[in-house]
Amino acid sequence: MTDFSFFEDERGGSHRSLQRGVHKGRCGQLLPMDLRHFPDVPQCTRRAKAKFIGAAGEYLVDSVLTRAGLTVWTAADLDIADRLLNIAGTAVLIQVKTVTAPRHGRCTFQNTHGNARAGGVFAYGEKDFHIAALAVLSHNVVKFVPNLGRSFSVLESELEDLAADPIDSLEVAIAHIVKARRLPQC
Repeated sequence: MTDFSFFEDERGGSHRSLQRGVHKGRCGQLLPMDLRHFPDVPQCTRRAKAKFIGAAGEYLVDSVLTRAGLTVWTAADLDIADRLLNIAGTAVLIQVKTVTAPRHGRCTFQNTHGNARAGGVFAYGEKDFHIAALAVLSHNVVKFVPNLGRSFSVLESELEDLAADPIDSLEVAIAHIVKARRLPQC
C-alpha cells in the first residue's frame, strides 16, 4: 500500500495548501513550473532541461511505435542508438533526435552526439544506427528517416501528414535501408 502521509496534516486530513491548490486547479509548489507553458519557454530553460526534453522525445517515439503494434526496447546507455525495434526478427537501431518546435518553417536536427561542455560533440557514423526518429514535441509527431547525411530536417508543412499517418515515414525508411542492404542479417 502506498503511503501518502505527506499530504495529510496533523489532524489526519488533507493538507490545506493541497486542498486549496486542487480546488483552484493547481498544485501550488508541488510541480515544477519552468516547463509548464511548453513549447513556449525561453531558450535558457530548454538548455537547462535538455535531458527532460530529450526523454520526452524518446517516450513519444515509444508511444508512436507501440501504438502501431511494434515491439521496441530501450537500448543500453553504452550503445549509441536509443532504441531497438524488432522488424521481422531483425533489430533495427533507432537514434532519437528531439526539438521543441519548428523555427522559421522547419525543424533541424544535427546528426551528432555528445556535449560541447563535457568533452565534445561528435558526428554519428553511418553504422552507428539505421534510422533517426525526429521527434517534434510541439506537434506530437515523429518522422523516421534513414541514417544518411550530417543533418536532418522536417518542414513545418510535413507535420500534418506525419500526425495523420505516424508510421508511413518508418515504412519508407525501412524500405530504404533494406534496399541499401544496411540491416544486419540474422
